[in-house]
Amino acid sequence: MRNPGIQLSIYVLAVLLMANLNAATDAFLHPELAYFDKEHLLVGSISGLFTALLGGFLLLYIRKTNAALTKLNRLNARLRDQTIRDGLTGLYNHRHFQEMLHHEFLLARRHNSDLACLMLDLDRFKEVNDTYGHPFGDHVLAGTATLILNETRITDTVARYGGEEFAILLPNTDEQGALAIAERIRTKAENYLHRQREIARIVTISIGLATLTTNQPERPEQLLTLADQALYEAKTAGRNRVIASLAAPAQAA
Repeated sequence: MRNPGIQLSIYVLAVLLMANLNAATDAFLHPELAYFDKEHLLVGSISGLFTALLGGFLLLYIRKTNAALTKLNRLNARLRDQTIRDGLTGLYNHRHFQEMLHHEFLLARRHNSDLACLMLDLDRFKEVNDTYGHPFGDHVLAGTATLILNETRITDTVARYGGEEFAILLPNTDEQGALAIAERIRTKAENYLHRQREIARIVTISIGLATLTTNQPERPEQLLTLADQALYEAKTAGRNRVIASLAAPAQAA
């Protein structure tokens, strides 16, 4: 970040240094002149001391300013991060997911690439909350979020969509690739949840997905709706399964 005060201070320091160098240069070029008598040495010493003090203050000012700017940038980054992430899981929140959905949809259309959207929901999660309380339920949600992150790429968008529901955007991923990732998440989530407590065996995960190439949605909202409809089908078909949407865009609300 450019700072006019810092630039001016550096300029003044450079001018003072050059002024002191001129006397040394003249003494070298004209040794017959008494540039180093007591009077000149006194003036040069005072000027050098003043320059050194000014330079020290300027360096201190620059260091403090840079430190303040660095701290401010970190605070701004932390604040922005807090506004786009879910406090419990650390995943992106609902609002940021919607923004990324529009961004990735337009990007995929522009580059003629595929985009997969996954909607995930923990089955019978309310029973666990009612039996063991919300702290244990929060523990399960946070663990599930970590598991999902471990099965996705850094370029994917993973969000807590609301409650016990998660959403994932997979750029450059066709239906077969999305199905493989979804099934891997489902299997590992099932194993993770079954290890938590005996009662958690009733908790599994259902996943619905839709892709740009297969479903041909006209708008980003249609892609999300198709994935959500597929999730509902997975729930009604018995839960703990992955279903890919076969619906056409006209069938999406």
